[in-house]
Amino acid sequence: MNEATKANRATMSFSLFEPDILTTHGFLKQWRHTSLSYPEERLMFAVLSDAIECFQKYLTAESRTSRKLFKDAAAWIDSKESNWPYSFEQICDVLNLDPSYLRVGLTRWRLTHELQKSPRKRLRAPLRYQYRVRHNRVCI
Repeated sequence: MNEATKANRATMSFSLFEPDILTTHGFLKQWRHTSLSYPEERLMFAVLSDAIECFQKYLTAESRTSRKLFKDAAAWIDSKESNWPYSFEQICDVLNLDPSYLRVGLTRWRLTHELQKSPRKRLRAPLRYQYRVRHNRVCI
């Protein structure tokens, strides 16, 4: 090889590892409007993530308020209405998500977690038995 070819290859190999200044600008120009840059989109994302969190967190809840939160989140996610701005369908549309895909994923998650749910264990024996054992009384 001649000296010019060697020098050209050396220059090309170093240029591969140099930062491209315009890469960041091109990336931001392309993707700036698709991120959650608007406050309304951030609010919609917060509403969606809160509903999914309530759906997952309170699936096996025992208290009345927790069960209500789960039922409300499940009803909102299953709703097909799209006539009000913060419906599940509208939020998914604004955030470029497929609502049916999200519903199917949450349904699968729910089924797997309901199958794994173990029956409730009894934490203590009835009070009558504890009283008899504690006071060394055995009644027949």
